[in-house]
Amino acid sequence: MKTLIQCSLIAIVLWGCAGGLNPKNTEKVNAAFAKYEDSDGKAIFREKCAKCHGYKLPETKTAEKWPGIIDRMAKKAKLTDDQKSDVLAFVTKHAKAS
Repeated sequence: MKTLIQCSLIAIVLWGCAGGLNPKNTEKVNAAFAKYEDSDGKAIFREKCAKCHGYKLPETKTAEKWPGIIDRMAKKAKLTDDQKSDVLAFVTKHAKAS
């Protein structure tokens, strides 16, 4: 039983870390980002936010959720404060309604 619980927890964690838009699928990425106007935040998001995982598009989270996510991820992506602000502005502008 303990092994089943451990395996289930591992599966849940892996499922949560996976997902998002595969950055290697250029056609889908270009189509997904075409709906957003060009901005520094969009460019930085595209460049930095899929190096370790797939893109989590702005509309997958609410504007209230994005600041905490960006705070954590900005450190890992080595964003400057200006870049972090630009990305946060981009994702919150296009976030899903709460």
